[in-house]
Amino acid sequence: MRHLSFYHAAALVLCSGVAAGSCSGFPGSGFPASGPELDSGVDLRRFQPSLRFERPVFLTGAGDRSGRLFVVEQSGVIRVFDGRDEAREAEVFLDISEHVSRAGNEEGLLGLAFHPDYATNGEFFVHFSSTRDADDKGVARNVISRFRVDPENPRRADESSEETLLMQRQPYRNHNGGDIAFGPDGMLYASFGDGGAANDPEGNGQKLTSILGSIIRIDVDSQSDGLAYGIPADNPFVEVEGARPEIWAIGLRNVWRFSFDLATGELFAGDVGQNKIEEVDIIVRGGNYGWNRYEANDDFAKETKLVAGEHIAPIASYPHSEGLSITGGYVYRGTKFPELRGAYFFADYVSGNLWATTRTEDGGFETALVRRTGRSISSFGEDDAGELYVTSFDGGLYQVVGSDEAEKSLEDWPALLSEAGLYSSMQPRVLSSHLIPYEVNAPFWSDGAEKARFIELPEGAQLGYREDGSWDVPVGARIVKTFDDPPAGRRKSARPLETRVIKRTESGWEAATYVWNGRGTEAELRPAGRQFERYTSAGVTSWHAPSSSECASCHVAEAGYVLGLATAQLNRGEAEDNQIARWIAAGHVAGAESFDAAGATRYCAPYGDEGSLEERARVYLDVNCAMCHRPNGPGNANIDLRFGTELANTGMIGAAPTQGSLGVKDAKVVAPGSPASSLLLHRVETLGAGRMPTIGSNVVDRQAVNLLTCWIASMQ
Repeated sequence: MRHLSFYHAAALVLCSGVAAGSCSGFPGSGFPASGPELDSGVDLRRFQPSLRFERPVFLTGAGDRSGRLFVVEQSGVIRVFDGRDEAREAEVFLDISEHVSRAGNEEGLLGLAFHPDYATNGEFFVHFSSTRDADDKGVARNVISRFRVDPENPRRADESSEETLLMQRQPYRNHNGGDIAFGPDGMLYASFGDGGAANDPEGNGQKLTSILGSIIRIDVDSQSDGLAYGIPADNPFVEVEGARPEIWAIGLRNVWRFSFDLATGELFAGDVGQNKIEEVDIIVRGGNYGWNRYEANDDFAKETKLVAGEHIAPIASYPHSEGLSITGGYVYRGTKFPELRGAYFFADYVSGNLWATTRTEDGGFETALVRRTGRSISSFGEDDAGELYVTSFDGGLYQVVGSDEAEKSLEDWPALLSEAGLYSSMQPRVLSSHLIPYEVNAPFWSDGAEKARFIELPEGAQLGYREDGSWDVPVGARIVKTFDDPPAGRRKSARPLETRVIKRTESGWEAATYVWNGRGTEAELRPAGRQFERYTSAGVTSWHAPSSSECASCHVAEAGYVLGLATAQLNRGEAEDNQIARWIAAGHVAGAESFDAAGATRYCAPYGDEGSLEERARVYLDVNCAMCHRPNGPGNANIDLRFGTELANTGMIGAAPTQGSLGVKDAKVVAPGSPASSLLLHRVETLGAGRMPTIGSNVVDRQAVNLLTCWIASMQ
């Protein structure tokens, strides 16, 4: 049986760790023996294009068949609009932003669930990080509250009706979980991360005495002794001494999104991994999913003992070469695209990859990459009819749709670089005459490799000039960068390592790596990337050629996709010898009539003599870090490292780390005057867990370490 048409599913781990017939926690729910046959493609179609949202993290219907859709903004606002027609405005349904913490990047208003009887009782529930209930260190607590709709205005909630049901201490500002949903049994389920930092330092994943690292199940229509909610009698740990009776399943690192299959009642969850693997689990009553003894199916902390039951394997997982942060989705049960029915869709927030998991005839699972979206997919959502949507941090809403075009990323790319039309000769390497070489003022750190950069423009096409930000790139253009090991030892000439190519397409961008052979005569397309040894004057090190998905992790929409094509980087040389001026004269650039080399923005070289110490450090951070660490970027830390952001507004000076301290005493992101306490410096200097940048670097940039050390030490 052929399921999904797909490209490169080999990097996914296809699991059958949950036997058919054993997955559901609800009596008699069952499920089909096999998934759908999907021979068509899957795509995202812009939905309600007139609407834009600020960090949307969830979408849902109210279950009242009104056709209304509700969008949750992380700041603490819920907006509502009629999803049946073209909406011009999304009204404010609830605004609790005054009480919602956004100090941590993962904090905020995170979950929304309407009561199954919302049409008659007007009740709904939210899960958020509460500033009102912060601990003595200022860390927000997770709160689940009940609200009611305004009886006089069904388009507006009654903010005074709040009733706090549950409050949970958060030891750190990340791993907040945050999802809530009613199951087909009428109980409310909620996810809680392991408490944050890294490695589960408090061991919450294997504790029954805490709801951290778990999914809980409560009854909001009754009350147990001393609680604002009821404990269902059939919860699995009700009779276990010392256990939290709310717990439904344990051993979870950070379930950001989970959902119930409308047809079967099964509970699907996407659990965010740490070092290597992201996973999809089917959550069952009393299940133990292994964290932190296991990360997916991998050993993580062998000294950890499972507190209850056996480890339940994920039904699907993918490595960090394919993405870095899973966004759990839904099983499609809509009617508009019958070919998609029964497939569970999930995505990766960082790479934008969209996958579908289906059941095979033997009860196992098969997973396929169905679209490289290029979006920062923050959540999925479902309307009352079972149609499926995604929210993205570009502010838009998108509908998951069937497509005549299956995923064909790189399908038309030649397998060999010699066939790509970039070089007229491979050895010696001679660039094709129509390519435009260029240089940048502040190169990205690439483990000491030398780089050569080129642009290929379609005939008659031009780049679009911008004074600030990335330039516009026409469809069909290719941006090329070749990495060479410089001469070393007995090797008298440079040796090519890889050539990276990103191409502007009608629908977005495609990126891939060509890895050169040892003789430097040819390079082969490697969509999955490749790790290999390189020999330098410093000895043998490992070189990581990134996968297509890893390329998408840095070349993101928020940073303009092409990172080096910006005025501050390209403005090199004076008068007629200026690089941009030469391009303008050659007709390669449009919209640059007012360009003035002396007046236009220009980066200094981080390790040069020009510019102040702060300017050079800030340029380094912009070039090496700000593609992720910026507003709405994929970076987890809530900091803005763009050069143009005022230092006081970057969120890093004196700020407590949200992603763990790496064992640094009294750690701050940047501790003025104290390099030893500045986690930003330690992340640049380490090669272990917590390394920044996370992709493609296996050598510490000692010049950067010295630069940042001097800059931090100089701060008052």
